[in-house]
Amino acid sequence: MAEGRRSGCEIVPGKDTSLFHLRVWLSSPEDIHPADDLFGDMKINVGGRNCTAYYIFAGSSDPTITLALTGPLDYALGGTAAKVSIRMVLLDKTGSPVTSVGRETASWEGYYAMIAAWDDVKANCLVDNYFVVLCSVHIDRKPQASSVKEELPDLGHDLAIMSDKEDLTDVSFHVGGESFSAHRLVLATRSPVFRAQLYGPMAESKMTSITVQDMEASTFRCMLHYIYHGSLSDVAVKDVCSTMPQYQHLLVAADRYGVEGLKKICEDKLSGNGITVDSVISMLELAEDHVCPKLKAACLDFLADGDNYKMVTISDEYIRLIQSFPNLLVEVRSRIKKTLEESTTINPGAHKKTRLR
Repeated sequence: MAEGRRSGCEIVPGKDTSLFHLRVWLSSPEDIHPADDLFGDMKINVGGRNCTAYYIFAGSSDPTITLALTGPLDYALGGTAAKVSIRMVLLDKTGSPVTSVGRETASWEGYYAMIAAWDDVKANCLVDNYFVVLCSVHIDRKPQASSVKEELPDLGHDLAIMSDKEDLTDVSFHVGGESFSAHRLVLATRSPVFRAQLYGPMAESKMTSITVQDMEASTFRCMLHYIYHGSLSDVAVKDVCSTMPQYQHLLVAADRYGVEGLKKICEDKLSGNGITVDSVISMLELAEDHVCPKLKAACLDFLADGDNYKMVTISDEYIRLIQSFPNLLVEVRSRIKKTLEESTTINPGAHKKTRLR
């Protein structure tokens, strides 16, 4: 820890390894002189790399305090590409986010800074001789392609080769500027939606070329691969499913065409390690729209953590979600209450009540 005159800071880790508190204290806040310049910093390990949180008190006629957080400069974490997302918010005297104090001055991948008037911090956030900043650092790794080739089923492999070579194919799909050839019988066998579309009374049953709207070519290619092979091969998904948003797109496609096995794979992946402060709102909306109970439960569990909930509620996306799905607010509150009751039973008096928005 590096301390300036009459000041210091410390890191208080949270239950979620991507969230922590930066606690800044002053030995005697009322004695701070307008001409004082104070500085402090702390390092914390996130995802195997050091991040640095620091504050700068700039003395003047209107003193301010700058709070900043830098992520790992080496984004090639352990040989995998990564995207670093950082957020900070001051907490008021009750421990709830206070977005009216401080403003963002810089924000890009791997760096975040905000500045606040010291008088505002002192009036709204200072408890005894310290104040607290809730910090979030999320590292989104993109997995490397496996060097081990998957053994493909003979029938699916042969049919896929025929599809690639347009051998005996009898229907094509135009998606996002690309064309895909396929066999009606294979699609109808694997998808009730394709069955109705290609063999039912719908107009597409008489078409040899069908245009698919509102879907990316890479997503359709990945779904088509699953339909033929029954799995997500590295070869087929090298340009899709490397990030959580792409798994979301694939889940939507699988639900649209009734490919339940693929939908389950995507839901399991998203529930397992795709939920973060930045993604939980879109994940919860996805779960609600496409009936994904496992993903919804994982999102509610994530929000039941007080620090996660505080960070999420300051976003515009949260407000829009609650307006669109008011029942979710009741479910989130119920889940937080249950978690607090369970924690209090185990360790009475250890938790303060989280104020719900």
